[in-house]
Amino acid sequence: MTANRLLPILNLFGCVLITGIIVAQWLKEHRLDDTISGLYKELATTRDLLDTEQKRASALESDVVQLKESVQATMDARKESEEALAKIIAEGDALKAVAASADQANQEQVTVWQKALNERDEKIRSLNESLKTTRARLDEAIAKLKEAGAR
Repeated sequence: MTANRLLPILNLFGCVLITGIIVAQWLKEHRLDDTISGLYKELATTRDLLDTEQKRASALESDVVQLKESVQATMDARKESEEALAKIIAEGDALKAVAASADQANQEQVTVWQKALNERDEKIRSLNESLKTTRARLDEAIAKLKEAGAR
């Protein structure tokens, strides 16, 4: 075979080889484009999920702040009620001591005072019951908040 006949055959073989390489690279690039497209979609989905979770976290933080304020207000109200109850009980004890040593006229006055104290005691007891009810609702809210946080 002469060089004139060998050169076109080598050229043909080289062209086929280069064409094969180009097709292989094109297919590889096409697969990579599909993979990149899928990753971009996954990234967008992940970002949306992140935004949703951040909003949920900020809402939960806001709920926690409100809950803490509510708990503090409840504790303050309970403390005030206990102090008022102790004061009223002390006043009632003092009035009972005065009533025992007083004469009939003082007995009538003490009876009036005791009635007023009993009304105040009843009011305080009802406030204490209301406070217990509020505390129970607060405990329920805390439990729900913990359940929501666990999710």
